[in-house]
Amino acid sequence: MKRHWMGYLACAAAVAMIASAAVLTGIGANGAPGVRAYAEGEYVRVLEGTDSPFADVVEVVMPCVVGVSNKTHAFSLYTGRTESVEQASGSGVVITTQGHVVTNYHVIQNAQEIQLIWQGELIDAKLVGYDELTDLAVLQATEGSLPAVTMADPSSVRVGDWAIVVGNPLGQQFADTVTVGVVSGLNREIENSIVKMIQTDAAINSGNSGGGMFNTKGELIGIPSMKFSSVGFGASIEGIGMAIPIDVVRPIVESLIRFGQVTRPKLGVTVSTIRGTEEPEAGALPAGVYVSAVQTGGAAERAGVRAGDIVLAIDGERVRQHTDLTNAINTRSVGDVVTLTIYRVPDLPELTVNDPIPLGETVQIDVTLTAQDAAQA
Repeated sequence: MKRHWMGYLACAAAVAMIASAAVLTGIGANGAPGVRAYAEGEYVRVLEGTDSPFADVVEVVMPCVVGVSNKTHAFSLYTGRTESVEQASGSGVVITTQGHVVTNYHVIQNAQEIQLIWQGELIDAKLVGYDELTDLAVLQATEGSLPAVTMADPSSVRVGDWAIVVGNPLGQQFADTVTVGVVSGLNREIENSIVKMIQTDAAINSGNSGGGMFNTKGELIGIPSMKFSSVGFGASIEGIGMAIPIDVVRPIVESLIRFGQVTRPKLGVTVSTIRGTEEPEAGALPAGVYVSAVQTGGAAERAGVRAGDIVLAIDGERVRQHTDLTNAINTRSVGDVVTLTIYRVPDLPELTVNDPIPLGETVQIDVTLTAQDAAQA
């Protein structure tokens, strides 16, 4: 039977359509439709966008953060001359409109020459003074006009607050790096440090030292100083960095700018810790700082503090260990007046272990702090 060529063309078209459908939908082993050969979806809705709580802060504080280059003078075999060679680097924060910069002491330790790196520009700086105990140092730019930060109220810093860290981790290659976290803890005691630190999970790396930690107002709340790593600890450690709190920074830098050194105030007492009851009661002694001796002619003796007194608080802040009192005094300046809350038991130093402890009295004593090298607290 003769068939028209149009019939063959129609059959060919039908086969092509079936083959196409097989590619798109897939054919099972038994000829039934199988699983599709590709996924289908849709574009998600684009949000209107929300403002970052950090971008405006960074824009304001970034010009106040500088790089710090610690240089030494070394003879070069290549040039046959003595040249400046960078031996360490870190970060710093401009704290006055006169170009004073705070950084860590370990950043500029043993420096023979110091330069600041501000927005890509090299600026010579001089060392104003340093305090090794708190790991702080103050520099001053010898030229230029640098914007300065505002320091935060220390009492406003809370666990859970945002912490914005700005600095130069790993040197100038990553200059002006911003990391964000929260204030993870306050008053962290670190071995071999007299400073109670702010803990944060914001990334802190080598080179961040001396930079700034800011709140969402753009106020300086601390100076990043160290981080914990797994090296030497035998455990995996992530997100534990430490910063020197602003209430420690402020009096130190003020003393360095004014005197070129830190003149620490002293009470003029020898103290130890009593781990007693929370509140005074008959037959027991309260937890606090026991005064075992008072320096003759010292600030405490002149104010009326006696051997055998137990310090319960300073300026209303409870102290339970001798380090609490020492750290509180170290945040004050010479000439400051502090109010000690003292629990006094009559003739306490003369009591033996077999004697009953009578109920004492609580007194308030104002002490004007002075610099006394021989005192221990």
